[in-house]
Amino acid sequence: MPSRGSSSAEVLLDVLEALPPGHRLWVRGAGRSLFPLLRAGDSVRVMRCGPGSLEAGDVALMRQGRELVAHMVVSTRPWRTASLLGAPDAPGGVTLGRVVALRRGRWVLPLPRPLRLAQQAASTAWAWPQTRLVSRRVWDSLFAGWSLPLRRRLVGPLEVRLLTVGDLDPLLAYASERLVVSPGFLRRQLRERWGLPDAGRRGAAAGAFDAQGRMHGFAWVDSYRQEGLQLEGVWVRSLVVAPRVRRMGVATGLLECLLDEARRQGQPRVLADVDDDNTVSLRTFERLGFRRADATLTRQANEAWDATGRSKRLVVVERTL
Repeated sequence: MPSRGSSSAEVLLDVLEALPPGHRLWVRGAGRSLFPLLRAGDSVRVMRCGPGSLEAGDVALMRQGRELVAHMVVSTRPWRTASLLGAPDAPGGVTLGRVVALRRGRWVLPLPRPLRLAQQAASTAWAWPQTRLVSRRVWDSLFAGWSLPLRRRLVGPLEVRLLTVGDLDPLLAYASERLVVSPGFLRRQLRERWGLPDAGRRGAAAGAFDAQGRMHGFAWVDSYRQEGLQLEGVWVRSLVVAPRVRRMGVATGLLECLLDEARRQGQPRVLADVDDDNTVSLRTFERLGFRRADATLTRQANEAWDATGRSKRLVVVERTL
C-alpha cells in the first residue's frame, strides 16, 4: 500500500506497476519527450506491458526514479529510445507499458503502430537550422500583441498565488514541458520549504493558474547556498511564462507575489540573475524597482555559474525591501 505521505504521482506509479498485462489507464505528467505532440496538462492512455511487447516506433511509458516519462522506441535490440524530435535518451528506466492514445481536453488522438516514420521525419526536419528559425518566427508571431484579445478569452482569468503542497501535480506537469529544473528537486522544495505553514516557510514559489487549475507561469525565490553556490541572499529563479499568456502581466504578478512573501519573511533584499541578452526579462525587473547590482556581486555570480559549466553571461539586479 502507498504510504500516507505519498504524492499522487507516486501513488500512480505504484498503481501502474500493480496492474496486470493488458489493462489500460489514463495518466498525466509523462514528461516532455513527446513535445509538441504532448503538452502540460495532456493525458496519455497506457496499456500495461513489458519491453518484450514493444516494437520500434511505439511510444513507451517508462519509470525513471519516481518520474513518469514517455519515449519513442528507436530499437529494441539494443533498447534505445528518443524524443519525438530525435534527441536520444539516457539509458535506464523501467518500462511500464505502451502509450496507445493522447487526450487534450475533450480531444482524444489514438496512436497507431508504428510512429517511427513520423518520428524520423520530424527529427530530420528539426535538425535543419532553417526549420528551427522558421518555427521560432511563426511561434513568436502567434503570441504577439495582435492575438492578445483572443488568448485572453481562450485562457480565461488567471490567479497568481503562492504554491502549496496541493499544487504538486500542476507544478510537475508544467516543469515537464517548460522548466529545466529537475522535477525531483521541485518536489523536495515544495514539500520541505515552500509548502510549509506560513510560520515555517523558507523561500517561496508562485504560480499563475487558470480556472481549471492548470499552471501557465512559475517562479521561485530562495537561497543558492542550499545548492552549493556560494552566493549570499535570496534570488528569483526559473521565471518562466507560457507563450499563450504573454503580455498579460503574468511575470509582473509572479514577481510581486514573491516580493511580498520575501518581505513578510524579513528578507532585506531580493536578487536575480538574468541572461544579458534577455532584454524583455530585464525590463520587467526594472519596472518593479530592481537596479543593476555592483560589479563585484555580478562577477561573483558569473564565476559561480562558470564553475558549473554555464558560459552565458549574466546581469545581476537587486531590489531593497
